[in-house]
Amino acid sequence: MDSNHLLQNDFIAESSKLHTAAGQCLVIGEYHRSQQFTVEALAIYAQCKNLRTLDPSREAGAILGMAVRIAYEMGYHRDPDAFGSLTVFEGEMRRRCWAACKQMDLMSSFQLGLPSNICIENCDTKSPRNLLDSDFDVDTPALPVSRSENEAIRLLWFIVKDRQMVSFSKVCKDSLSFKDKSEAQIIQLDEEIRQMYTMIPDVLRTRPLSESIADAPFLIMTRLYVEFIYLKSLCVLHRRYMARGNVFSTKSCVKAGKRLVSQFIDMYKEFTPGGQLHAERWMLTNFTMNDFLLGIMVLCLVVYTHRKRGLPHPAIDSATESEVLPLLEQSYDICVEKSQASRDARRVAHAVRLILNGAKTSNAVESQPVRDNAPGIDLASLSLQHENGDGQVNETPYDLLDPFNFMGNDIENIDWTVFDPQFSV
Repeated sequence: MDSNHLLQNDFIAESSKLHTAAGQCLVIGEYHRSQQFTVEALAIYAQCKNLRTLDPSREAGAILGMAVRIAYEMGYHRDPDAFGSLTVFEGEMRRRCWAACKQMDLMSSFQLGLPSNICIENCDTKSPRNLLDSDFDVDTPALPVSRSENEAIRLLWFIVKDRQMVSFSKVCKDSLSFKDKSEAQIIQLDEEIRQMYTMIPDVLRTRPLSESIADAPFLIMTRLYVEFIYLKSLCVLHRRYMARGNVFSTKSCVKAGKRLVSQFIDMYKEFTPGGQLHAERWMLTNFTMNDFLLGIMVLCLVVYTHRKRGLPHPAIDSATESEVLPLLEQSYDICVEKSQASRDARRVAHAVRLILNGAKTSNAVESQPVRDNAPGIDLASLSLQHENGDGQVNETPYDLLDPFNFMGNDIENIDWTVFDPQFSV
């Protein structure tokens, strides 16, 4: 084992100790009580849980649920100006904390397929102002005016993301609803999402990485974060209606899915040593990974819809499929590479492999054979491993334990309704 590997293992071990100690401090401090800094401490602890895995964290979701409940009890959902007893500093920090709770809770709930713990319509807390920490302190008598949104300070993306939560929360509610929207309602919500996107400051709009050489890596990543929320909103809104043949939803979903996956692939390439984003590779969180996997599954459904129905689709044709397949091939390699760290990546890699294998006979991929192996990993032999009492590793074939094994070995057997409850093909 080389020195870098040893250093990484030491870092992980020490990080685990710190995380355990933080949990112990929360218990000693009686985290369940409504007291100063309880919400902040729980939210940070939950986010640390999220950063430890590329899969959705049910534990983090439960902790955030407690944080939100306590925040409600302490009035974080009401704007501090309504109380009159808080200092300017306390009020603005509460706005920041509530915005963070909203964002993390909604994202975590979406990942877990659950409704958010926060009803945005019943809150009146304003968004935080676009200020540097040095712009105000505990003795500030009046809050300064927000800085220009043409200035890329580190809090700006957080504020923009907070605005996006309004439309994204509506999309999430619709995805969990048993009632279908009319086409007029779909178009109305689609317009709301796109209108919100037009309000994103220019400094936070994505641009080709080749044009971002002079930009800070953190700024590039936050641009992508904001972009992914926009594209994810469109995918989540339209995918269920695309699966049911709605032409407008199909066009919208295909375009958003291709753009999301393409931008993630470009970003992922820059995480490698020497890449523009290598120093920020820690920002590949389970939230971002979940966005990528969502985009992949949308593209899988595009290919599936084109092939399964057996009838011409007004919005999906061979040209569309030929654009999607190369993206799926690149996505497959990434999913295989992340399969050891993410169970969801393993599942999606399995589905993508079936889609690509089913497309091998098409002219679009005859000259681009599917690679079943990424460097160092054989997906076909991926297994869930555990040690027996003698320290020996027992291997259980992945397919035997995978709940999606029902998909079989070809595209015709994929039951999208079971794979993703939002699909009703």
